[in-house]
Amino acid sequence: MPGMLSFSPLTRINRFFVLSWLLVAVHLTTLAGLSQYADWRTGLWSLATTSTYSLFYLLPALCIVFTTRKLAGWLLAPRGAAAVIAAAAIGSTGLTHVLLFADRVIHSMYGFHINGFVVDLVLTPGGIASLGASLSTQLTATAIVLALFALQAAAYFWLAPRFETMRKRLWRVQWRWLLIAVAGLSLGERVAYAYSSAANYRPILFASERYPFYLPTSARTLAKKLGIEEISSDASGIAVKNGTLHYPLAPLDIEPPARPPNVVWLVAESLRFDMLDPKIMPKTWTFSQDALRLEQHYSGGNVTQMGVFSMFYGLYSTYWFPMLDNRRSPVLLDVMKKENYQFGLYTSQRFTYPAFDKTIFVNMNKADLHERSEGAIAWQRDRANVADLLDFIDRRDPTRPFMTYMFFESTHANYNFPDETAIARPYLDDLNYLTADFAADIGQIKNRYINAAHHVDQQIGRVIDHLRAKKLLDNTIIIVLGDHGEEFMERSHWGHAAEFNRFQTSTPAMIRIPGEKPRVVTGITSHLDIPATLLPLLGVKNPPSDYSLGYNLLAPDYHRDYAVAGDWNRIAYIGNDLKISFPVNASGTARNKATDGDDNPIDNVAEAKASIRPAMLEMMQNLARFSGRNG
Repeated sequence: MPGMLSFSPLTRINRFFVLSWLLVAVHLTTLAGLSQYADWRTGLWSLATTSTYSLFYLLPALCIVFTTRKLAGWLLAPRGAAAVIAAAAIGSTGLTHVLLFADRVIHSMYGFHINGFVVDLVLTPGGIASLGASLSTQLTATAIVLALFALQAAAYFWLAPRFETMRKRLWRVQWRWLLIAVAGLSLGERVAYAYSSAANYRPILFASERYPFYLPTSARTLAKKLGIEEISSDASGIAVKNGTLHYPLAPLDIEPPARPPNVVWLVAESLRFDMLDPKIMPKTWTFSQDALRLEQHYSGGNVTQMGVFSMFYGLYSTYWFPMLDNRRSPVLLDVMKKENYQFGLYTSQRFTYPAFDKTIFVNMNKADLHERSEGAIAWQRDRANVADLLDFIDRRDPTRPFMTYMFFESTHANYNFPDETAIARPYLDDLNYLTADFAADIGQIKNRYINAAHHVDQQIGRVIDHLRAKKLLDNTIIIVLGDHGEEFMERSHWGHAAEFNRFQTSTPAMIRIPGEKPRVVTGITSHLDIPATLLPLLGVKNPPSDYSLGYNLLAPDYHRDYAVAGDWNRIAYIGNDLKISFPVNASGTARNKATDGDDNPIDNVAEAKASIRPAMLEMMQNLARFSGRNG
């Protein structure tokens, strides 16, 4: 093989990649910012992360170039092979710089990195124009892109051949030692991040969000066993502002009502919309006749974590992560604490998983958090928790408002209920996930679910009857919701967390507000609307957009064109005629769908996305509304 294609440890191509590595590291340092080097701990972590991720970002280019080298050596003459290799090297590394540059622009504008949602928006016809880039902006961007490719060309044709000083000093350095060093740095930053995650060491947690496609490492269980204590946070204030979160956007203007209303908040696991039926849930159905009933209501997620998060914060599911890192409670509960509410919070699951004790209820007194997650079966835990909740109401200080929350577990698979409450037969006696024939048994499995919903209805009835008996209805807001839905093969799935169809995302929803006439809302509503509806009743004068992505359900002009739901990796547009999910990280790229309003696949996905382009742009802006870019 010709000499120019023979790659010893320090030939031109290797020296070129060493130079490219350094250039990407410089580029990444400007993207991350120099401020994170002010603290020596974060500075060391940033140095290790910048060094290793600069190489990781170049790995695709390395693969392209060395694959090209092999193929060109077999198929082309030396001169042609050299030209092809040069083009591959300059093109692939230049593209790496261009993507980092584009990511920097997106991050500075919107507070998040390039993700599948951004790619979808840009590739949609008219998508780039919809971002509002002027001609001068496009020309400037083009010049910068050309300059980045020119920089890589100069590194290949001019710097690499003249890199003799490095060649002489590093002649004996072997690639294996370089790889060992990179592996050591990578291991170090992994361990440091895992410790920071367990101890809530914010400088490193915040710095990590500056790196595109950063992969976090969690070892909280191990850290707990090792006795690593969490560093206390300052999340008790009304506003938090730092590099990744600005929530709320403005200080709250609050004029507390003379008599703040009590709030009773009842949430049932996996309770889907059609369980609100006079036969299945008669007590809840009767209650809904005296409330604001939302007939086309959607959770903010298809999993418990995102569903409950969205109803308390009024934000997209993607905000779970910065709220968790900041240990940031929802504005809604902050205001209640400020107005001297007393709390009784109950769950038949756990407050620690999902980590609601570090998000929604992070500022609650531990004595107010009551969980029953083990021992008795779910329906028995539900009954016992309701008894405790009623006892809390009876023992409260009547001179102060109260807020109580109950999370029912009976309707979670495998759907528990006492036999005497069964209304749907036959039902599967033992739902064994490993032996059940879901295709054959789905009817009996769904009957278990219906019976569990009927049992939850009885417990909801107990609470409402108790409030009525204690003459508390005149000053108590009552909310009844499901955290998300549940599917029984109506769209080829069982359970939830798989898709954003109506069965998995739509829940019953009713809010009884003293003084408000009962009525039915037939249009789209969302969990995100709950804080925007409650906070004005607590005296908050700010517009909902200061603290929420929802709307006030009591506003005369209330209207919602679409709802938004999400899971760990995706976000979905849910409209009357279209439902389209988009990835928000690399893990979310595999399972995205576009369907019509009845969850049937559509033929022309590109046309469908083009039709909702204004909504896509609005969603992208909302993904960053409460990020640090706002301050």
